[in-house]
Amino acid sequence: MVRRTGFDPDGCGRMNSIAENEKSRPNAPPLRRFEAEFLRPYRWPIALGLCGLLVQSVLLLPIPLLQGWVVDRLVGYVRASGGGGTETAVVNPSVVAVARAAAARAIGLALAATIGLHAVRTLLAWRIAAMMGRISQEVVVAMRGALHRKLMRLPMAYFDAQQTGRLMARVTSDVGSILMFIRSGVLQVLNDLISSLAIAVLLAWLEWRLALVALVAVPLYAVNQRVFFGRLRRLSDEIRAQVAALYALLSERISAVRVVRSFAKEDDELDELDRRIDRHRALNWANTRASAALAGLATVISGVGTVFVIAYGIVLVGRGVLTVGELLAIYALVGQLYQPIVRLTQFQATAISTQVSIERLYEIFDEPEPVRDRPGALAIPQPRGAIEYRGVSFAYTPDGARLLCDIDLKIEPGTHLGIVGPSGAGKSTLLALLPRLYDLPDGTDETGRGWGSIHLDGTDVRDLRLADLRRAVALVPQQALLFEGSIRTNLLYANPEATEEQMWDALRIADLAATVAALPAGLDSTVAERGDSLSGGQRQRMALARAIVAQPTVLLLDDCTSSLDAETEARIQQSLERGLPGRTFVIVSHKVSSVRRADHILVLEAGSVVEHGTHDDLIALGGHYAETHRQQTAALTTVE
Repeated sequence: MVRRTGFDPDGCGRMNSIAENEKSRPNAPPLRRFEAEFLRPYRWPIALGLCGLLVQSVLLLPIPLLQGWVVDRLVGYVRASGGGGTETAVVNPSVVAVARAAAARAIGLALAATIGLHAVRTLLAWRIAAMMGRISQEVVVAMRGALHRKLMRLPMAYFDAQQTGRLMARVTSDVGSILMFIRSGVLQVLNDLISSLAIAVLLAWLEWRLALVALVAVPLYAVNQRVFFGRLRRLSDEIRAQVAALYALLSERISAVRVVRSFAKEDDELDELDRRIDRHRALNWANTRASAALAGLATVISGVGTVFVIAYGIVLVGRGVLTVGELLAIYALVGQLYQPIVRLTQFQATAISTQVSIERLYEIFDEPEPVRDRPGALAIPQPRGAIEYRGVSFAYTPDGARLLCDIDLKIEPGTHLGIVGPSGAGKSTLLALLPRLYDLPDGTDETGRGWGSIHLDGTDVRDLRLADLRRAVALVPQQALLFEGSIRTNLLYANPEATEEQMWDALRIADLAATVAALPAGLDSTVAERGDSLSGGQRQRMALARAIVAQPTVLLLDDCTSSLDAETEARIQQSLERGLPGRTFVIVSHKVSSVRRADHILVLEAGSVVEHGTHDDLIALGGHYAETHRQQTAALTTVE
């Protein structure tokens, strides 16, 4: 039976809303989520490392006290030996000897203790650095694994809207920034905060008045950080965006190097790359200047605070409240108090950059996954290959035009269906919906119109396990993409358990067996990245052979023989019929010659079925199909 439908090019309307099966996004900030998901499994080793750093800091505190103690012993010795500045002083040899011995013991004990303390601190530093290096590597491995799994689950619409280079920047540059922060920053920040508090308590115990003078500088540090925070955050955002732009440019231009050279655009591309590099350099320089200004002001604040402490300390020494040695010990402790605060200030730029990187990565983690297994998804033990489209409509974006409009289609198992139509008719979209590369929305739009459903063997494909569905249905796209490696690895990618005989059978069906057999290494012959070492027709046939190796029940051929001549295409179609009996085939093409052998043919225009029937019936109908056949036949006759 032949049916010709009415066709309204504007009848599809526009899609007002899509009810996405979207996860609710967590409310917790990315930093807190990062700690919970990636750092918390290592909380005990990290806590142990923090304890080690605290011990390091505690071991540093006695050194100023020892130095002050030595100074007081030396002052006592000088006074006992008559060097105290008093003209009437009487030198007592026995007192001098005792003072000398006390000073010598103090110097010896202080020297031994200082060496011992530094030795223990060095050992701890080495052990903590090794442990944090291991933890940082494991966290980064976990993050990259989680990113890879997430990217593999995201819908095709996400990748349609993203540049490959920008995604690469997040997986490499942003993760690298986090690696450096975990390795050398996270514990140091915690240690500096706790060390500053411990030193402040010790100063208050030694002399509370000088402690108050020293702590007056702390609010100034906070003001300094507040002043620069916004600028550093903005620069970090811009730097990360510029890095992504550089990756995107390099990725795109390297993959299109043939196009660049064919139009002699090498110099223009280099100029564009230089402009982006200059922009990146300018942003980095601005960030460096802001960080230097922040650190410089922090150093000035430290200097001013130290001067006030020394000035007031001298007054207290003059009053006899402090000894010279105690003042020197307090002076050293004030330096230790300000040092971690200044280090925290200097580290602010790195911390902000890391925060930006974490937020950028969680933008990927928070992307919804509408194409996923539903709870209780069904297995497909023995697929038969029966396909049914029930009132299917589809649009790629919520506010975009419907690319498919109310498609009703039933394909019996073992049937060969051909689909023809002009570019943009929705042919590839119709095929991509079956293995759920894109998913039909649930429910209806704002006008109450539904989106339909697609069924395999009577079951909605959204109720089937994705892995089972995609093992049963293989899609061979027009743009054949092969992986770097060998012919064998590319074929085994579809079915790791395939035998060599199955691989050769697939190559024979794809009319590629003789070509591969003639290669010196046969199946182990090298395939370059993206299959660039092969011709366009060879890549398409390799992609077809890879799909055949998967042994699918349904084979979707999306204009995958467009680079082949008519004779080779005819041989492949005959081989498919003989070599894969009982399989369901759906063949999409612009060429009538590619589908004329099909059991049934659909003609699509603007997302709607305008004709369907056999080749002979459609020719007799004299409609769109017949006109396309006439034009293509006339074009071939003219060429001949």
